[in-house]
Amino acid sequence: MDTKLRSFSRSSLTKFLAFLLVVAMTTAMGAILIYTYFSGINPEVLLTKDYKNSEAFSNSLSYTLWNIEGLLSGEEIEIDDGIVFFGTNEERTISHPFHITETIIKNTGSEYYILKDGYLVSNEQGNDMMVSRYSGNPSNKVIFAFSQKYLEEKQEQWDLGRDRMIPLAAMFFGSLGGIIFLVSYLIIVTGKKAGDEHIHLAPIDKLFTEIILAAAIIAIGSLALVSGAQLGYFDYPEVWKTGFDLTSMQSLAIFTISAAIAFTTGALGVVILSSARRIKKGMFIKSSLTYKIWDKAVGFLRSFFDGSRMESFPLTRKLHRRQMIFVGASFIIVLLSFPFLSMPPIFIMLVILEFVLVYWYFKFNKETFEEINKGFDDSLEGKMKAERMKVNLITNVSHDLKTPLTSIISYVDLLKREDGLSDQAKEYVGILYDKSNRLKSIVSDLFELAKSTSGDIKLELKEIDIRKLIQQTLGEMSDIIETSGIQVRTELPEEAVVITSDGNKLYRVLQNIIDNALKYSLKGTRVYVKLENNGTDAKVTVINTSAYEMSFTEEEILQRFYRGDEARSGEGSGLGLSIAESFTRNLGGRLKVVIDGDQFKVIMEFPL
Repeated sequence: MDTKLRSFSRSSLTKFLAFLLVVAMTTAMGAILIYTYFSGINPEVLLTKDYKNSEAFSNSLSYTLWNIEGLLSGEEIEIDDGIVFFGTNEERTISHPFHITETIIKNTGSEYYILKDGYLVSNEQGNDMMVSRYSGNPSNKVIFAFSQKYLEEKQEQWDLGRDRMIPLAAMFFGSLGGIIFLVSYLIIVTGKKAGDEHIHLAPIDKLFTEIILAAAIIAIGSLALVSGAQLGYFDYPEVWKTGFDLTSMQSLAIFTISAAIAFTTGALGVVILSSARRIKKGMFIKSSLTYKIWDKAVGFLRSFFDGSRMESFPLTRKLHRRQMIFVGASFIIVLLSFPFLSMPPIFIMLVILEFVLVYWYFKFNKETFEEINKGFDDSLEGKMKAERMKVNLITNVSHDLKTPLTSIISYVDLLKREDGLSDQAKEYVGILYDKSNRLKSIVSDLFELAKSTSGDIKLELKEIDIRKLIQQTLGEMSDIIETSGIQVRTELPEEAVVITSDGNKLYRVLQNIIDNALKYSLKGTRVYVKLENNGTDAKVTVINTSAYEMSFTEEEILQRFYRGDEARSGEGSGLGLSIAESFTRNLGGRLKVVIDGDQFKVIMEFPL
């Protein structure tokens, strides 16, 4: 049971649904707050049932007294019909209704309010009770009361507001409790999987900590801007009215701000959960860009002084330590020299000590440099020896394979001409003939590549017109081009492009590259052969559209035995481009491959 519960609680679907619920409940809380703002319902209705016991009623007393004093001062102020009042000062007397006097208000038997000695006093059934201190005009005499109908209407409005706010408050605080529970759950299970207590990071956790924190700040700022822009169109209602309905603009504002809240909540949720996973993994600080820069700087400085960067190079580390000793000791000697400038014997001793230090530094450095040079020479000799052995092995093996291969091909050829062979036997002999010829081609290519790589290749250099050589190569390959079904287009300059090269080797390079393009081009496409003279180099470009997805890099395709189309098993040895690159280098040129989508480009450059 515990395993099933853990599997359920840690499943991606459960966590995703919990995240959506958090976003939905947060959005609902925001919508409730905005609705309350627009409706003008006093939140005090949730805490006080009777209107007369509320802070809002106390405020209305001060507000009414302030308005009556304004009328006494000669201002034009409207006062609700349900309020009866009488006021007088040295200049005027006012009342509402017109016939009301102080005596009439006191004799009504209902509660009235009077301004007395700077205090607003409530009188009910002959008992005075101070309501609040009021700093008004001391010459004013004000008394007022509320009609029973007025108070009943206010209480009715208060009850309606209470009836409307209680379910909204229940929804608000219920959502708040749900959010606290779900966020706690998500923080606990984030990064964990069923049956696995390890913390698994998400792709977003690879971002720097500063980036996700900046995203959170941007999200909060966006919400503030949207809310401010929407709420800025409306004034806060001073008094809530019965049956208050939202306008279309207010409804649109609630929808817009709610959408912004949902977006911000989602963004903050992603940031909080990412931070939780980082903290669990112990990498919240370590995944920040600031920490990485600081760590790199401290590591560099530490390795600079202790030589740990040179751990794998003992001789270099020895040089580094000696250098640090020399710099430190020289610095100390220089500092000691200043106080003893006026004491020649001690100053001369310090100078002699500095010379001894310099001698020691250069003497032992020379020995270390000699050890390093000897190591370089031994390493280079070892590499050259290994390379020669490899080339000799390939050359010898290739040479030894040629004789038996020639015999095999000859006997298979004789066998093909025998009469009386069954159709199946003829098919087998044909396969033997094709495969043995392919093997012979591979051995020949391998032999040429070995000689070219080792530099043991004889070149007959002379001036040749590469434009004519390209035309000659395409002419001699016309049968192969026609059989392939691929059209070849050329862009050649009209004038000759002369370079110094070996015509036979360069012919082989061009043949290999064009043959490679024909083999692996998409049917119905074209192969382009271009020649350009840029003043210093002759640039030959061969472009074709690949028949398969090229999932390799430019460096990989030039390696020996690497074949771009892994699905091919019949033709190609994987040596063609490698031989072309090696020959081009020996001829003093440069060859590179450029992959642009499905286009495969081979670019060769030869100095003019």
